[in-house]
Amino acid sequence: MEFMLLFIDREDASPGEAAGMAELSRFAGELASQGRLPRAAPLRPASAGARVRVRDGTAFVTDGPFAESKEALGGFWIFEAKSRDEAIEIARRAYELGEPRPHARSGTIEVHLVRGRYTFPAAGEGTPFLLVFLREPGLTPDAAKGREMIAYGETLVREGKQFETAHLAQDPPPARIQSRRGKTLVTDGPFAETKDVVGGYSLVHAASRADAIELAKRFPHAKWGPVEVREMIS
Repeated sequence: MEFMLLFIDREDASPGEAAGMAELSRFAGELASQGRLPRAAPLRPASAGARVRVRDGTAFVTDGPFAESKEALGGFWIFEAKSRDEAIEIARRAYELGEPRPHARSGTIEVHLVRGRYTFPAAGEGTPFLLVFLREPGLTPDAAKGREMIAYGETLVREGKQFETAHLAQDPPPARIQSRRGKTLVTDGPFAETKDVVGGYSLVHAASRADAIELAKRFPHAKWGPVEVREMIS
């Protein structure tokens, strides 16, 4: 089974201290050496990102940081686990290794089951970007929407731009790992404090931030919910 781990914190949060981040990197290295971490990347700050929404054929672009969200995505892992429980334990360990230590942390780690992750050969030219498909309340996925997304994704694959995409399951629900009064807690979704739910993602190569935003505008999902554009640090 594959899972997506999202590192989430405030946009103004202090970066992790060297010792803790080194431990987290070593843990990631352990998983990678076992062939269980096929993808991982930190992201540029949300202030360098954008959100794209298309309404009635008109595209609206909001530069980060995003006032409607108190949280910012700082990075992600795609990893393998035998079960959801094991995935949560991996996420708990990753959370407790990072800095500042849990009793002082304000951030969270979110774990989603991945359904249908597809990777493709890419030209490798340009900068890698993560496009996050956010599901607004009331959005109901259906077969027609899925076909539209697949068709556009196939176009990007032919152009050598999209090199990975996946849908994230809502059942079983995602889990969150966070600290309360010095203790690490696990909470199952849905999460009342989160307006938009991550429904899936695409990884693309783009010549620039502006080019990545143009790709996001063309994704059919932008008609149904925001597409967050974030540069990956490779």
